[in-house]
Amino acid sequence: MISLLHTLLELGHSTSKNLEFAHSPDVKVSYGEETITEMNLLEIRRRHPHKVTLLTFSKSQESKNTGADWEWHIIGSVYTLKMRVQAKRIHKAGGIGKLQQMGKEAAKPQIDLLIEDAKANSLFPAYCFYCAEPQRSYWVKGTVEGQVEAFETGCLIADAETVKSKSPKKLYEIENDTVPWHFLCTRHKFSVSQSPYLQRFQEDLPIERYMEEVIPSYEDRATDVGLPTIFQLNDGRSRLDERKGISRTPEAVGKEIIPEDFKRRGITRFLKIDMRTPDLFAIRG
Repeated sequence: MISLLHTLLELGHSTSKNLEFAHSPDVKVSYGEETITEMNLLEIRRRHPHKVTLLTFSKSQESKNTGADWEWHIIGSVYTLKMRVQAKRIHKAGGIGKLQQMGKEAAKPQIDLLIEDAKANSLFPAYCFYCAEPQRSYWVKGTVEGQVEAFETGCLIADAETVKSKSPKKLYEIENDTVPWHFLCTRHKFSVSQSPYLQRFQEDLPIERYMEEVIPSYEDRATDVGLPTIFQLNDGRSRLDERKGISRTPEAVGKEIIPEDFKRRGITRFLKIDMRTPDLFAIRG
């Protein structure tokens, strides 16, 4: 069975590849935040039907009330991480776009609404930057020897409060304060190997799910943005009680999902991932 780590690695890679392709002068296809978000969340749900709950709500209040694209709950046996996430596609030249933009009828800029609503509901306020390999200078895939390919990190997560304090206009100005979203599973860099049969008889080879760690790992390079791993959420020794967006996992997991409440608060998408059963592949990291 595919692990959540595999899924986040592959979706981060495909997001990066698709964005780079969409930026090609002979393609000129819009590949926007809405499309990327929906494709990725739908794929997470499709691959993990027994662990993932995905709900969608009205979009009418998104910019007005919260400035958020989705709320994401990752549930461990001891702790639960709850994030309020705003997706942001990086422009072709590396620009982030207007972080201070205001939605129609909104009283405050989108970033302020995101942070304030997250604080009011004890959530981690986050940006998820969608980006292509040529736009990155820090989280680059590097060179791997042999018949393997390193995964590209097309989905980078940052604390929205850090983003606000730095007010970056380009990705490189905030990239060191981001982490690839597979860090929610483990803090290592991975590559993928390909079947010898496919290497010999096919072109445009598909990525296969055979992972190999690349040395050195990301661990020494990463800024601690405050996000725990799933292993830590399942470990009572982690001492995460004072961390932003962290709460003790209730016995009746799932009762916190009240559709009317999400609609009232302007949440457009809700993703719950129940990881109380250990993801053994991710634990190896």
